[in-house]
Amino acid sequence: MNEERVTIRQVARTAGVSIATVSRVFAGASSVSDTLRRRVEEAVDDLGYTPHEVARSLALGRTSVVGILVPNLADPYVCGLVKRILHEAEKVHYRLIVTDTDENGTVEAAMAAGLVQRGDGLIAFSPRSDDEVIESFAGGGKPVVVVNRPVDSPRLSSVVVDGYPAMRELAGHLADLGHRRVAYLRGPARSWQDAERWQAVSTLSERGVEVIPVECGGSLTDGYQAVPVALEAGATALMAFNDLSAFGALGALRELGKRVPEDVSITGFGDVPLTRCLYPTLTGAQGRQSDAGTATWRAMAALLNGERPGNRTVLRAEPVFRDSTAPPPAG
Repeated sequence: MNEERVTIRQVARTAGVSIATVSRVFAGASSVSDTLRRRVEEAVDDLGYTPHEVARSLALGRTSVVGILVPNLADPYVCGLVKRILHEAEKVHYRLIVTDTDENGTVEAAMAAGLVQRGDGLIAFSPRSDDEVIESFAGGGKPVVVVNRPVDSPRLSSVVVDGYPAMRELAGHLADLGHRRVAYLRGPARSWQDAERWQAVSTLSERGVEVIPVECGGSLTDGYQAVPVALEAGATALMAFNDLSAFGALGALRELGKRVPEDVSITGFGDVPLTRCLYPTLTGAQGRQSDAGTATWRAMAALLNGERPGNRTVLRAEPVFRDSTAPPPAG
């Protein structure tokens, strides 16, 4: 059956629901039960129905587009999260415009304003700007969801993965193994996640472990370049800000003839798929990529459907222990 012969009325009749319910499902309304949502989606699939996007946009007064602002698309964790949001958005016929700030916090406000102007809302992933600037993202009167950066504002909603407990547990794991000098390869400047993880690693001093902060970043190159500094400081274990910098550090360690974990232990953060394919497999923290992506779109859909902003969803990262950590070498 082609699109011209299929109407929203037929979808409603096939699903056994009202036209209004079908419209709410298409709009991503959280007020529709999972049972009704599945019935509508099955009817859409059976009938081959595709809503006419121009007519739908005119009827709703929307563009059916949401902007996403990210600091670094090269990070596989960010890519995975954006992909999950994309899949969730596609279910309700929304499209995304993704803009990469390349870790340049000074351009965030201008880029955010452009995305808000072109779409129905904005998702800002780990913005580096001050809280006041982030709150200004909502100045256009459109929905804003901030991911992995808590901002206390009634004008926007947020989704946060709490990494502090997992990072503290990873640090304790290294102390239990016997490491007494641990280097933390710091993340990008002005990153709230980096401050949170550094605070967790710093608790090692309570157990008599020397903690060595090493300026790094969140890229492969950053991790690669930070290794000589960490080793020169006598570190027997490296805790990287994220998986990507951990991958770079692994490459540098191999080039220097250091075995992992026999000579040096290393941890990452995010648990992207590649961490399970490396040799050795990477110890780190599960960053709840899929859950965070789904929660982010649900938060945006709620705002698009008129719910009040100001809500915060908190997910908790979990440590993952694999083969890249072991006791330090004797002596």
